[in-house]
Amino acid sequence: MRNRHKISLYIFALIGVISLIWSCNSDDDVLLSYQHTVQVGLYSTHTHKDTVLTEVEIYGIGREDSLLINEEQVGSFYLNLDMNNDETHFNFKTRSLMDNLSFYYKRKLEPVSGAGGITMEIFIDSMQNTNQFIDSVSITHKALKYKENIENVQLFIF
Repeated sequence: MRNRHKISLYIFALIGVISLIWSCNSDDDVLLSYQHTVQVGLYSTHTHKDTVLTEVEIYGIGREDSLLINEEQVGSFYLNLDMNNDETHFNFKTRSLMDNLSFYYKRKLEPVSGAGGITMEIFIDSMQNTNQFIDSVSITHKALKYKENIENVQLFIF
């Protein structure tokens, strides 16, 4: 009788462990997000008020689908960062002018839920840009976290 009780206890424990592992591997319950975007706003260098660029093309340097944005007019936009590297580079074209913008950042895996989900948090360290029409950049919110809707970067345009 005692052995039967031990066997029942072991089977119950084994089922509990399997259920716990299964719950963290179910496609329905697990969130694995590597998709992070930087929200960028455009501002006038002279007035510090929001502004727009016309005839804008933005390319991701070193990407297969490099044309990311092709708009007649844009005042704010989102840029996807490369989750396999600690830096991402973009090329901006407007009319006959061209600028480059580089992001340098740190990546860190963070749990999202008790159901086993994880996400990649990004912390922008610094940025560099050329100065044909982008005067300067300001990182207003360095941390990119899952499901946040916060402007991270301000580009000041001549």
